[in-house]
Amino acid sequence: MNAQKSITLAMATAALAGGLALAAPAQAVTTVRPAAAASAQHGVHIDGYEPDSVVTRGACKGWMNTKKTNGHWFAQGVVQSWSGTDCAMILQRKHNNGAYKMISGQHIVKDRKDSTGYYWDHTGYKSRVCIANLNWHDTSWHCGKGI
Repeated sequence: MNAQKSITLAMATAALAGGLALAAPAQAVTTVRPAAAASAQHGVHIDGYEPDSVVTRGACKGWMNTKKTNGHWFAQGVVQSWSGTDCAMILQRKHNNGAYKMISGQHIVKDRKDSTGYYWDHTGYKSRVCIANLNWHDTSWHCGKGI
C-alpha cells in the first residue's frame, strides 16, 4: 500500500474512532528533516536511542532505537503524541541503493507512545521512521534520516 492510501486509511480510521474532521488532501509534500545531532560516527550505529533519526510534526515525534543482538543490528521505530494530537508512524528500510519500503505496520497514537518491534538493520541496510500528523491532514509521510 502506498503512503498516500495508507495515510488516507489512517485518517479515516481516526475520524471514525475519534471524530477527526477530514478535509480534501492538499498537495502531497514529503520532507526529510536534517539531522539534529550527530551519532557516534557517521553511518555507524550506537546502541539505543538514535538522535539523528528524530522527525517531528507539531505534537508528533518519531525516532528510532537500535540494538545489537548476537553481532547483528536491529532497528525499532517509536512514535509519541501529546496535546490530543493523532499521529501515525511506520518504519521503512532500504537495502544498499534501493528504495525505502515500509516494513512495519502503522502505529496510530493519541496522547501516548508506541513502538514497532525490532527489524533487521545490519550491513547494507538503512532504516528510518516516518510520521504523519493526522490533525494537520498530512497526506504524505515525513521521514527522519536513514540510519
